Amino acid sequence: MFYENWMDYIVPSAKITQIAIPGAHNSCTMGMPHTACCQNGTPLEQYQYGVREFCVRVKKKKDGVHIAHGISTGMPAEKAFAYFGEILAKYDEFIILDIRTYGDQKVGPITLKYGADPKTIDELIEKYLEPEKYAFTDFDDIRNVTLEDIKKSGKRYLIHHKDCEYEYSKNVHLLEPWDKELFGYKPEKFARENLKCLTELDSEGFFWFQSQQTPNFGTEMGLTWPDKLDELDRPYFPWMMEQIAADPVKLNKANIVAGDFMTRDYMKVNEILRLNLLKGIVKPEREQEYAQAIKAR
Repeated sequence: MFYENWMDYIVPSAKITQIAIPGAHNSCTMGMPHTACCQNGTPLEQYQYGVREFCVRVKKKKDGVHIAHGISTGMPAEKAFAYFGEILAKYDEFIILDIRTYGDQKVGPITLKYGADPKTIDELIEKYLEPEKYAFTDFDDIRNVTLEDIKKSGKRYLIHHKDCEYEYSKNVHLLEPWDKELFGYKPEKFARENLKCLTELDSEGFFWFQSQQTPNFGTEMGLTWPDKLDELDRPYFPWMMEQIAADPVKLNKANIVAGDFMTRDYMKVNEILRLNLLKGIVKPEREQEYAQAIKAR
């Protein structure tokens, strides 16, 4: 199926930071209360829908490390890593894992801290992801890494962590533009203002473009749940991708485009993957097949 091997359509000389890659924001939050749930499919299902970058947030509880989204607690981290192990067992395309402890959260006068022992995560990586065999660590500058380099290495995934807390993680520059006020605008205003980061900012590695809003007190949208925000934002997603497609500067920088509810349908993934055609990095002999695949749904 196309979505399970779409990277095979990209020219080997394409740099990994040049490719438009669908990403899953809070990728392991399925099954959590709707106040915290950002995905309705498992990481394996997300992969099968074309996602290749996975945001994984964890925190420590009395009974072990769990997936986190703020004060909400999700599945045990072990279950999440088992899903990624399934991906490695079934498929061979490259994925990016952005794993980290959920950041400190200020609620009124209280600051909530979510600690998680890196050794616990290392144990899960060792148990499910065969890091000695598959973790991609032997490079200096991610901006110079091509798909051909990755394929020749035999590696299957990269774990990003800015402090290299995990044994097989790399400190890859990951630009994540975020502003509380901007991400709390009304949807139409958010879509318009959010695009400015692609002209005003430059990354020294991956450029992570967050396409969905974030609920927060004190903003225009206020504290609204991810599923409701997705309903409001979804009509503007194709428009944002059209604006990127029409601007050579934005198109050149478009790299990881992350969204919520990536398995609801194929719309978001198709819009993201279309950018690779416009970038001119799809194999010429497979352009028609690639274009047809993303138009068929």
